[in-house]
Amino acid sequence: MAREPMAKPTLVEAIAAAPAAAVTPVRPGGLEPDQAERFVLFSIAAAHYAVAESFVTELDRVPAITPVPRVPAWLRGVASLRGDILSVVDMRTFLGLEAASPHSARMLVVRLLDEEFAAGLLVDTVDRIVAIPPADIVPPASPLDGPLAAYLRGVCTIGERLVAVLDLDRLLRASDIRQFEDGKDRG
Repeated sequence: MAREPMAKPTLVEAIAAAPAAAVTPVRPGGLEPDQAERFVLFSIAAAHYAVAESFVTELDRVPAITPVPRVPAWLRGVASLRGDILSVVDMRTFLGLEAASPHSARMLVVRLLDEEFAAGLLVDTVDRIVAIPPADIVPPASPLDGPLAAYLRGVCTIGERLVAVLDLDRLLRASDIRQFEDGKDRG
């Protein structure tokens, strides 16, 4: 009798279920700036994520969002923030979870480093900024599936938590995220 191949866990499932001891922990304080990169830690549901601080321009409460017709549910709409019009991506809905509550969610304003592209990412909570040495970010123990799996840089542990480190540059350049641009040449 042939065994059916096991489905790959989604990134959310793997991060929520994995034991933190399975990954080399982040070394505590005393790191030289050239030995570590700074990351913003946040959570969505029971999973913890990190993105490079260099892409995050600010953390804000969720502003008034204007819905846009005929877009995927994860694109909550657009918002004006100090004169910039931002697409607002509900990361919970992007992951196939129940939508974030605008009253309890936080918005990370993120930008590409080499383009005039910015977006707001709705997340559940923002924890803090930490320094993570590159050697502490390792591939996951098994292949992962799900909307963010293609944007995974690796995983690490911070305290008792297993954290998925996302490649925000690749995510912000993804055709799903960029499909609503006004047709400007992106080079």
